[in-house]
Amino acid sequence: MKLVEVSIENFRGIRELEIPLDALTVLIGENNVGKSTILEAIRLVLLRGAGSKRGGQFSEYDFHLVDGNATPQTANPIKIILHFAEERENEWPEAIVQQLQDVMQIDGTGRNHVWLQSTGTFNKDAAIFETKSAFLNSKGAELTLKKSTSLYLLQRFVPLFFLSALRDASQEFGQKGHFWSGFLKSIKLPDDKRQEIEKTLQGINKELISGNEGLTKVIEKIADAKKLVPLNGDAPVVMEAIPTQVFDMAGKIQVNLKSVSGAKLPISRHGEGTQSLTVLLLFQAFIAVNLAEAYTPESSPILALEEPEAHLHPSAVRSLGALLESMPGQVFVSSHSGDLVSRVPITSIRRIYKCEDDTRVGCLDLSKFSAEELQEIDDSIRLTRGSYLFSRSWLLVEGETESHIMPFLFELMGFSQDQLSISILEFSQATDKGEPFIKLAKALGVQWFMMTDSDVAGTGYLERAKKYLEPGEDITAHSARLPRLDIEHEFWYNGFDGFIKSKITSNQAREITPQYKGNVADVIRQTIRSARKNLGGKPALAQALVMEIRTRGPQSIPASIQAIIKTVSAMGA
Repeated sequence: MKLVEVSIENFRGIRELEIPLDALTVLIGENNVGKSTILEAIRLVLLRGAGSKRGGQFSEYDFHLVDGNATPQTANPIKIILHFAEERENEWPEAIVQQLQDVMQIDGTGRNHVWLQSTGTFNKDAAIFETKSAFLNSKGAELTLKKSTSLYLLQRFVPLFFLSALRDASQEFGQKGHFWSGFLKSIKLPDDKRQEIEKTLQGINKELISGNEGLTKVIEKIADAKKLVPLNGDAPVVMEAIPTQVFDMAGKIQVNLKSVSGAKLPISRHGEGTQSLTVLLLFQAFIAVNLAEAYTPESSPILALEEPEAHLHPSAVRSLGALLESMPGQVFVSSHSGDLVSRVPITSIRRIYKCEDDTRVGCLDLSKFSAEELQEIDDSIRLTRGSYLFSRSWLLVEGETESHIMPFLFELMGFSQDQLSISILEFSQATDKGEPFIKLAKALGVQWFMMTDSDVAGTGYLERAKKYLEPGEDITAHSARLPRLDIEHEFWYNGFDGFIKSKITSNQAREITPQYKGNVADVIRQTIRSARKNLGGKPALAQALVMEIRTRGPQSIPASIQAIIKTVSAMGA
């Protein structure tokens, strides 16, 4: 059974949100926007008991408070709905259909659906918080059931395993570890084999203890306790260096990893990254070996996982993407890693963000992107600049000079790109002149602003961008044209002409004017080209301009560029 959507109302920091889910769903976004809240909502609904329960899962800290005057007692009720659905007719096994038929709803295409809702309210009369679970019909009304076993059965068919960001390998690989204990319980031996092993263990234990006279004395002295309390008369004291019974020995099994030097250490003695990774692999082994035995053959698990990249080297994080995709069932992940999202399908990403205090979700609809556009997004952003997907706003610039100089100009004007979560992306060489970037920004809820030259090409870029405006929006809210031909001309006409001239030789200067017969525009254009060539290209000229601005001060930055930087910075504030 696949969980295709979760709807949340008035739960913690989320007032209202509907989020579609895939086989692998990666939640990204800034801190405190609701990623963990979404995972927790799924956990609370799937792991709680059936029916109405006083003092249930939801507490006063779970209610969404709209302002400083609101209290949990007066807040709107919490409502979380999990929607399970078939992707095609007759997808679910017959055992699931038969046992959950009381709560299943069939749509016009013959596909089965199940809606499970948990609500949290404050009972004024009893002065307590109450939690209630119910199945819904396709119109959202609660179903009246003759039996109360449907929730238990659903939990068996869709077992949820939740791993928080703070994963403790020593606990997970302990006797009470959710996954590890299943392996320990599955150890079964014939009686004769068990007795043979235990006899061997007793012999080893006896040899170890007898080799120490001090321990023998301890046994003799403690045996005197039988004079004061009733004990076995023959051998009242048994000292064990190792367990001598199979069930006890099984409980002491531990996994050791060899370091590159060959040293053998328990997992809990390795680094945090190694510990975190081994817990994930333990889950994968549990699903492969013990899931059907622990639940049902038809069970399809859900793994909700916070920050799987924690403590891992970037290369390991990138490899983790393939591991998450290969896991059976559904995997829901919250992440802050650009390295991780660079290795998962762009369609699995859900960007959670705030807009006027509301929580929203951005994701790609494949039907709105061509194969060429998706390839451009992969090549220019996901695979190479995964961190851009976390940004609040993108500044789209035409060329190489802008992409090199603008980050420094933000810094010189006192605007931190990191603090404001702004990324700068070159678009003129991309498919359809960057249109896929605007489409992606809109799909994910990333704000965008385009900076163009004042030439014919710049005009064409703006015309393309107008196609993606919302009704009533003006292109000036999302773009600005430089007054001059390009950014280098902008500096030339704003006091940097002498500086740029200083980067060409006197012979070049003497040749340029006659060559272009005194045409001022052509002379300036060629002077800029020669300066670029002498310095080693556009990035080198951009770097030289930055060094000169550092000397002159940020007020020397052309006013047109200052205005663009202020506008984009306000977007990310």
